[in-house]
Amino acid sequence: MSVWKEILETAVLSPSPHNVQPWRVRVVSDREADLFIERGRTLPKEDPTGSFIILTMGLFIEALAVAAANRSYALKYSLHRSPSEYTPEYIEAERDDLMPFARLTLEPDGAASGDYEDALFAKRQTSRVSLMPEPVPAEAARALSELSHSWGQRYEQFADHATVERVLARNTDALFEDLNAPDYHDEIVEWFRFTARSARRTRDGLDYRCMNSSRTAFWLAARFPRLLLAPLLARLFRRLYRRQLGRVPTVAVLAGPFWQPEEAFETGRFLLRFWLETARHGLYIHPYGNLVTNKPAAEWCERELGVPNIWLIFKIGFSAEPPRSFRRSVEEVLLA
Repeated sequence: MSVWKEILETAVLSPSPHNVQPWRVRVVSDREADLFIERGRTLPKEDPTGSFIILTMGLFIEALAVAAANRSYALKYSLHRSPSEYTPEYIEAERDDLMPFARLTLEPDGAASGDYEDALFAKRQTSRVSLMPEPVPAEAARALSELSHSWGQRYEQFADHATVERVLARNTDALFEDLNAPDYHDEIVEWFRFTARSARRTRDGLDYRCMNSSRTAFWLAARFPRLLLAPLLARLFRRLYRRQLGRVPTVAVLAGPFWQPEEAFETGRFLLRFWLETARHGLYIHPYGNLVTNKPAAEWCERELGVPNIWLIFKIGFSAEPPRSFRRSVEEVLLA
């Protein structure tokens, strides 16, 4: 049990959409454990193909593997069922809130050596605060591009100010539109945390501090989303949101296999390493999820940027340390 706890202390710092942290683990023995998806922590309205939940589980398994290697273990896994079977329809029909995902096995391996030290997991954070004006160094851009290529992915970045501003404007359009779509709105607002007290209590979700938003603006967007599109107020809200995004010297994309669940699992494993690589170079990112989940916005981005098969768009650069989101403890993730 102690080895699994050590590994989980690091792995629970992994990112997840809206900080939902859908993973649960039951330790079977010192060498075996079962990994589950917690059904109530999925996002079926925003993730109609199931790709993002599978990406998240692939990311978490890779985090376990990296942390295990740092302790001279090789992590093996056997998926309980094909990733393509975890559709929103399957998740909705499942009666048990815990859905088996994989059997995990630790094998002692004296030659194992993690590529990323544990400290990088804590250093890796999403930064929604204003970025510094310095560009992404050529060495870092090259490392990110080479890592992406080795996983069959493509990394491209754009620092032209006009292009950046067009992308940010389209992101605002997509976000405001989506917040006025009832299914999307009702699902995401469940994860809004309007006070530090509520964020500490749940240790998950979108904490207003980490969103770089005032409590008032965050509450208004959740409770009265129609104001975002109102003719007399839309321009004001757009200006306020642009100010909230702060300085953005560079936007970047990841493109490649993703939209089939089997692809999403491997892509999740890659994304964990990509995000740790940004932390290794002292960089922060902030994904703009609506630019890929909103279909018209996604099509616009591919035309505007000239990159097909984009599945992640984000700002990237140097930042002051952002507010740290709360996480569920290892004890909360472990099942009896």
